[in-house]
Amino acid sequence: MNGNPGSREFREFEIKGTILYEQDGILLQTAKDNGLHYGLLSVIDTKHGVFITWEKKDDVQKEEVTKWETEKSAKLPEQFIVGSPPDSTEWAVIADQVQTPSKDSVKFKRNTSINRSSDANLRLTAELNEVRSYRLVDDGNAVTLLMRDGTTHNTLLFVEESSDSFIRTINRQMAVRRSATDSDLYLLSDKRTAALDQSLSELNLFDRPNRETVWRTIGEIHKDPYTAGLTILSKVADRLLFSPLEKEYRPEAEMAELLQSEGVGGSLECHGEDGGDNWQLVNNAISLLKCIDVRNRGSPVCQLDWELHINEDGIVEDVSSLLNKISRGGVEDNIRSDVWKYLLGFYKWHHTHEIREINRRTRVEEYYRMKLQWKSMSDDQQNRFTGFRERKTQIEKDIGRTDRTHPFYANDRNPNVQLLHEILMTYVMYNFDLGYVQGMSDLLSPLLYVMKNEVDAFWCFVGFMEKVATNFEFDQGGMKNQLAQLTVILKYVDICFYNYLESKESGNLFFCFRWLLIWFKREFNYSDTMRLWEVLWTSKPCKNFHLLICVALLDSEKSSIVENMYGFTEILKHVNDMSHRINLDQILGKAEGIYNMLKDDPDAPNAVLDVFGIEPENLSCDKLTLVNGKLKSLPVPITGKLLERERCTTESSNGTDSLNNSSSVEVLSEADENRFEEALSNSYY
Repeated sequence: MNGNPGSREFREFEIKGTILYEQDGILLQTAKDNGLHYGLLSVIDTKHGVFITWEKKDDVQKEEVTKWETEKSAKLPEQFIVGSPPDSTEWAVIADQVQTPSKDSVKFKRNTSINRSSDANLRLTAELNEVRSYRLVDDGNAVTLLMRDGTTHNTLLFVEESSDSFIRTINRQMAVRRSATDSDLYLLSDKRTAALDQSLSELNLFDRPNRETVWRTIGEIHKDPYTAGLTILSKVADRLLFSPLEKEYRPEAEMAELLQSEGVGGSLECHGEDGGDNWQLVNNAISLLKCIDVRNRGSPVCQLDWELHINEDGIVEDVSSLLNKISRGGVEDNIRSDVWKYLLGFYKWHHTHEIREINRRTRVEEYYRMKLQWKSMSDDQQNRFTGFRERKTQIEKDIGRTDRTHPFYANDRNPNVQLLHEILMTYVMYNFDLGYVQGMSDLLSPLLYVMKNEVDAFWCFVGFMEKVATNFEFDQGGMKNQLAQLTVILKYVDICFYNYLESKESGNLFFCFRWLLIWFKREFNYSDTMRLWEVLWTSKPCKNFHLLICVALLDSEKSSIVENMYGFTEILKHVNDMSHRINLDQILGKAEGIYNMLKDDPDAPNAVLDVFGIEPENLSCDKLTLVNGKLKSLPVPITGKLLERERCTTESSNGTDSLNNSSSVEVLSEADENRFEEALSNSYY
């Protein structure tokens, strides 16, 4: 329907104007719970601009949604299922005895009363001029709008009709071009701006596909203006003086290729020899992520395979092979609680049944002894114990907002929430030096959900904290070190992207803070989080594998960030909106491919190899290392001489926001924290 007057009402405002496009039966896929909602999609031309709207239709039940839910339900038992609910938004706890270690202690039943994703509040409203780009996937049947401020809207699914008419309507209003680096991404701009852009492009200065070259060149000029300037000048002079005279114009992309050719992005060293100056290229900066081999994931370890690794005495055999299997595919739900106890050190691989049982009884007694210590503390004692009182107050505050939308922790007076409180309080007595810091409740909640047992969850939490305790140190040393390591890695594998981030005041990679702090807990649903954690706990294929996952995530969003020209605030918002939109298998496969690439790269610097425990094959080549938090190079032999040069570095900074509205940690400087809060209005964490 085109050219018809009409309006769309919303709770806060009303949009009136000419309807340029209208289609019923468009599904909105919510990212957090992967729910589908039927509604009406419209494009309306108003006196204030063109708006895209989607309004939920409550009074219509569409066959597509019903069929989708029917197929989903057919895979489940009629009434109950034990363990992890396949879709946490459609299930509720009906019985709980989590104090016992029995796997059958918690059951879930279909809860038809749950109003998924706050259906009454579902809507999409976007001014077309504020849409920076859109993604078109699934053979053109799925459209995701990306806004100029970094926000990513829920995906629109075209089931009955194709998206062609909707896309044509957008194309009539805006100038649209396909991304040169991401075939699924389409960039929007005002038609008048696009016309000016086209006139400038006819000067043949830079071709849009060579945007990376421009940013890399700018970055090199910023880091070493003398070397980069002389290199560019020499190349330009070469083309101007020695190019064929009959050329009266610059061929397309010639200037970009000029800057991209050997020398730019590389590092030049100068030394005197026989009274002259001699220039030599040491390295050339290119993105190494363009040619990685993305590895296919394996199947999860099943119960039969798990039992084959356990001998008659209860000793787990061939542990290395088992860990490799887990790192490739995780484990199945029905053995997860058993496997996690080994991965987190509660059980030892080499212990027999008898030894494990003796140790477990000892651990049970120790747990309840520590629990009694804080439970028997009187109010008068607590009033004189400031450190204990502050930790207790913080725990009580955090558990009230930890995974409360998950059915295992939903509703008031939920005993599982009380268990979170008691386990965290007991951990304060176990490790009072560290005590409790915001974010720890996020790490505990999946453990209790899997273990269904207070004592088991506590000791597994102790094992988990031994792996990530430095994340919560008061001096921020652990987080600073990881951000510095991630910076070194990104500089090596994709200096172009790093230069772009640095130019947007994001070279410190603070937007990765939440990923590192709680190991991607808020980026995935429970099922994916559990699978990711068990992969990371194996320390396969290398230590610090979570940093490669960060690199893989950044690479997957590189086109959206660079092509949309996102700045500091937009990058933060875009990264925040990645939550629950990530394909875990693809990211794990890409991260493993990056590791294999680095392992086989003879030129990889020591600073990168050391992070992952990779032994360098050639110790004589140019290697980078971290010295007092700065990236430095070892001497590089050039024509028999040694030259030592400090590479460009970016100091790891301390800034993030206070992680309000979730269980996170305040560990960064007050100045940068205030900046994050101002940029995001407390919406990031």
